Amino acid sequence: MNTNPYSKNTAYKKTQVETASPEALILMLYDGAIKFMCQAEIAFEEHNIEQTSNLLLRIQAIFAELLTALDKEKGGEIAENLERLYVFFLEKLGDANVKKDPAPMLEIKPLVQNLRNTWELAMQKHQNSTQANNPPRPRLNVAV
Repeated sequence: MNTNPYSKNTAYKKTQVETASPEALILMLYDGAIKFMCQAEIAFEEHNIEQTSNLLLRIQAIFAELLTALDKEKGGEIAENLERLYVFFLEKLGDANVKKDPAPMLEIKPLVQNLRNTWELAMQKHQNSTQANNPPRPRLNVAV
């Protein structure tokens, strides 16, 4: 008998990720980055250097994944701008980790939140426009 209270949640998350559209996966990555930033903020306040470092590395891994998912051929100028933004985020997160200072991370946190909210809005508008016309749903090809 499995007594792990997190096993159902883990299985649910795994199914959610495996069945999500590419657009929804990007939203999940942004959500994860923001969640880990909030946790890193607390870890910085508690002077928990190991946890802080691990969280910052997780956030960096998310932006590295977003960076590799960019399709500059389809996304054009928007994908190129996102690439520059993700590299900037990676640099700031690296600075926060090396200097053991939350300021660089806190500097980019509102930018990440705005990017996440903009992505969600684009997904909603895309979904609404395709539902209105009711053709097979094409994918957003801005950055993936």
